[in-house]
Amino acid sequence: IDQLKPGDLVFAKMKGFPHWPARVQTGYRKRVPVYFFANWQCAFLGCVTPENVVPYIGNKLKYGSGVRIKGFAEGMWEIQNTPGIGSKLKVSPS
Repeated sequence: IDQLKPGDLVFAKMKGFPHWPARVQTGYRKRVPVYFFANWQCAFLGCVTPENVVPYIGNKLKYGSGVRIKGFAEGMWEIQNTPGIGSKLKVSPS
């Protein structure tokens, strides 16, 4: 990923978890702040390295199916249906 912008929809990977639906937040420097989509019990902010972030568009089939971890299906629903949830950022799918 060359340039990540606040509001970009992505899949982000944290250690111990699969790539997870997320939205880039503000304040990107060496680590990318992201909002991980999920149900209200699991939603949280995290920082990941740029190499652990891939665009949502073009990777939905690869990373968006077959995961059976609690909250993942809810996260996929949110990124598709309410991508701006909990934010005033302008959301872009790439």
